[in-house]
Amino acid sequence: MSSLGFSSPGFLQLLYILKFFCLLPLVIGSNETESDRQALLCLKSQLTGSAEVLSSWSNASMEFCSWHGVTCSTQYPRRVTALDLSSEGITGSISPCIANLTYLTKLQLSNNSFYGSIPSELGFLTQLSILNISMNSLEGNIPSELTSCFKLQKIDLSNNKLQGSIPSAFGDLTELRTLILTSNRLSGDIPQSLGSNLSLTYVDLGRNALAGRIPQSLASSTSLQFLILTSNTLSGELPKALLNSSSLIFLDLQQNNFVGSIPPVTAISPKMYYLDLRFNHLTGTIPSSLGNLSSLTYLCLIGNNLVGSIPDTLGHVPTLETLAVNVNNLSGPVPPSIFNVTSLTYLGMANNSLTGRLPSNIGYTLPNIQQLILPNNKFSGSIPSSLLNASHLQRLFLTNNSFTGHIPFFGSLQNLEILDMAYNMLEAGDWSFVSSLTNCSKLTQLLLDGNNLQGNLPSCIGNLSSSLEHLWLRNNMISGLIPPGIGNLKSLNTLYMDDNYLTGNIPPTIGYLHNMNKLYMDYNYLTGNIPPTIGYLHSMVFLSFSHNRLSGQIPGTIGNLVQLNELRLDENNLSGSIPASIRHCTQLTKLNLAHNSLHGTTIAS
Repeated sequence: MSSLGFSSPGFLQLLYILKFFCLLPLVIGSNETESDRQALLCLKSQLTGSAEVLSSWSNASMEFCSWHGVTCSTQYPRRVTALDLSSEGITGSISPCIANLTYLTKLQLSNNSFYGSIPSELGFLTQLSILNISMNSLEGNIPSELTSCFKLQKIDLSNNKLQGSIPSAFGDLTELRTLILTSNRLSGDIPQSLGSNLSLTYVDLGRNALAGRIPQSLASSTSLQFLILTSNTLSGELPKALLNSSSLIFLDLQQNNFVGSIPPVTAISPKMYYLDLRFNHLTGTIPSSLGNLSSLTYLCLIGNNLVGSIPDTLGHVPTLETLAVNVNNLSGPVPPSIFNVTSLTYLGMANNSLTGRLPSNIGYTLPNIQQLILPNNKFSGSIPSSLLNASHLQRLFLTNNSFTGHIPFFGSLQNLEILDMAYNMLEAGDWSFVSSLTNCSKLTQLLLDGNNLQGNLPSCIGNLSSSLEHLWLRNNMISGLIPPGIGNLKSLNTLYMDDNYLTGNIPPTIGYLHNMNKLYMDYNYLTGNIPPTIGYLHSMVFLSFSHNRLSGQIPGTIGNLVQLNELRLDENNLSGSIPASIRHCTQLTKLNLAHNSLHGTTIAS
């Protein structure tokens, strides 16, 4: 028997066979790698953007793993595992050939200008765990094929123009934790299946056109932590389980059509810290059991039809930072406990029928308050001087109540931006409060109209904040001259001084207020000429000097006010011809020059 030699035909055939099987993975790997490269080039062919972003995506380059936004696996054969082109200024459509990136686990194309539909071929990406194509201009339906991506953990399709219903099979994605579909045009009901998904912790379906009720299964979910259904057309009563959930910590149902009463809280120590039910049609009283939400930091019930009093129990929630019950039908005194929640930064009770006085020590018991919003109620008494110790106060709204006494010196409030005390029965005293307010460098609105501010305006009014935009002094009993320093308030865009007893001339410095668009000085006793500097107010829209004792001619510079929509100079002693330049005010729709001694032709009446 002869032995098999190394050069025998049989041995060479065996070598070829072994070589074939050894090289086969390399050939297959090479084909898969090339498939990924071609898929990226195919995707690029549908896109445009800045040269730097996609310039590396070149047919001449074989090293696609180094292309911008591309991440590959570390082991051979190298495959694309992540594609991140977020916020790159890209325009175009998402090509179906992206489905050939079969190892893709993360696809992030957010904040660009992608248009067209979401390709159903994305359903072939069975390894995908993160899909974020938010903040684009995508249209059409959400493809049901996405539910084939059974490893998906996060889906974010928000801020597009998607229509149709939410695929019910999203509830069958057992690894899905986050579902964000807000700010689209989705309609139909919320799928019941979402409540059966035990992995879902975050659901945001806000700002769509969803209708129907909140599914009981979703309200009873034991995994859901965040539920946001803002600005839909959802209706029905609120499920009791929502406010008694063992897992829910954030609930936002604002701007829907929910009816009925707020469910009582019967669970022991629910975890909820954020509850927003504003602008619905809820009725009944505020349940005292809301005080059982011992972790609550934010409670907003604005714009419903709630009645009765504010429950004392809310004043015993130690973490509460925002309490907003504005625009309801609440009545009675505010429980003292509310004014003792030291953590409060926002307290809003506007547009109700609440009564009583503000506690004299409110500035000490609310040391962190930033916004105190109390207008349109029946509060009385003086404004506590202790508010001067609330150093974080930014906005104080006390409009349309029955507050009396002198206006406090608010100058120590360095963060004060808006001070609105209009339509009360407040007095100016010697007007020293204005001098104090000159220390408030952030002040943008000072609204004092409709009070009993008798006496003369102090000259220091011109030293108020250079940021002041609104100064309202109308309907008081202010007398004397208008201080020339008023022209220092360069940021003013509305100045209301009508319905007072002001005398003397309109100061020419008024022309320095170049941002002014509303100026009302009617119903006073002003004399002299209308200063020609009025023509410098190029942004003026509404101008009224009616019912004064002004004399002389209408200055020709009035024609410079090309944005002017309304001009009222009636009931004065003006004379001469109506300036032809007034024809340049092409936006003028209301012009009243009656009861003067003017002659000439007008362009409106």
